[in-house]
Amino acid sequence: MNTSPRLLLDTSIAQLQTLASFLAEEMGEYRQMAVVATPEARACKEILMTISLLIPKLQAARYVVADENVRLSRCVDCEDG
Repeated sequence: MNTSPRLLLDTSIAQLQTLASFLAEEMGEYRQMAVVATPEARACKEILMTISLLIPKLQAARYVVADENVRLSRCVDCEDG
């Protein structure tokens, strides 16, 4: 299977956003159930914070990949030298 970097990034971002939404919902449920943070709630918070840092980096990488594809697709013979 040959997947383009852009498609892989888009898919990864969408999946991480889904996971972040799920974890945020879980954290809300943990907060309602207990006053003291449980190990599960702390793990959800840590994962959510990590994902929250990763998603913007992946979104920025989409533009780098797009710029690289544009640069590589230029006609060498057509460029002014």
